[in-house]
Amino acid sequence: MARTLALLLCLAGLALHGHAAASPPIDPFASSSTVSTGTNGAAAFSPKRLTYKGVATTGYTSTPLTTYGATNLGCALGYVGDNFTSDYVAMGPSFFNQGYSCGLCIRLECDDARCEQPGRTRVAQVLDYCGNCYDADLTIAQPLFVALTGRQPSPNPSALISWEFVDCAPYSNGTIKMLVKQGGSAYYQAFSFANSIYTITAAQLNGDRLVHGTDNYWSWNPVSTIDPAGPFTLDILGSNGQVLQVVLPALVSTDLGLQFTPPAPVPAPSAE
Repeated sequence: MARTLALLLCLAGLALHGHAAASPPIDPFASSSTVSTGTNGAAAFSPKRLTYKGVATTGYTSTPLTTYGATNLGCALGYVGDNFTSDYVAMGPSFFNQGYSCGLCIRLECDDARCEQPGRTRVAQVLDYCGNCYDADLTIAQPLFVALTGRQPSPNPSALISWEFVDCAPYSNGTIKMLVKQGGSAYYQAFSFANSIYTITAAQLNGDRLVHGTDNYWSWNPVSTIDPAGPFTLDILGSNGQVLQVVLPALVSTDLGLQFTPPAPVPAPSAE
């Protein structure tokens, strides 16, 4: 296991160009107190709320996703937890992080003066890519927009917001799921992983490094042909530095039955 951990840590460094774990870009305006105004011209509720400030525009349908209804979105996740079938977002190029932001959780705050309750927050999951979202702007699910703003998206489907990345562990249940991409062969297979409480920063299958793509699939191109009889040893490295290993009898979409260890809760301050 020590050898596997060392190898995966090395691979993670290669995959992320020297960074040990995926992390959101640094916001050069994080310390700014400038009042944000969106394209709709409404003044923000406060000059500085959560870390990133932008405009949330509603998209998708008003119907919540099914548990397995996100496979065709930009993150290609094969599973969506109950807490996020209505609360999900798409990120633009500045924060999508070449797909490493997929599955991360964010807290949104409604900073628009037209919100029913300015300052209301909601936690959502990154499930999609938004090619025309500028900087920290987001496209968000219609049910999330209604819950956050307290109003229907028509006639104005946008609102000023701020948001920040948060720990997924309190909002996620169960274990990591693996989706096998359709169209594989004896020379190529690809996989995506969902419901992980940490970003998966490196992976290997039968000792071969998997390559992460911007479509959030991890591709496998082994030197020799793939024996469908298996077994297959999968190792995945989380951004917390933990390695999980599981032996798969076949390459099929499945529940891996494993989850990274959640962070220890912060003890409440003692009363004096």
